[in-house]
Amino acid sequence: MGMYVMEVGLIALGAVLLVVGYRRNRRNMLVAAALVLLASGAVPELVTGFSDGRANADARSLAALQR
Repeated sequence: MGMYVMEVGLIALGAVLLVVGYRRNRRNMLVAAALVLLASGAVPELVTGFSDGRANADARSLAALQR
């Protein structure tokens, strides 16, 4: 549920930045809108992959590996 809310929030923020940046003719705001919209699509997969990798990691200290 939290990831869904974050994704929708990023899409809404990106849309607002896009409209405001276009109306005021501000390139930096348009770039920020593009980055936020790109992040809204990539964040869920990034978080899922990170949490899966962390859950399946066989973490041991370097000293334990050298024995």
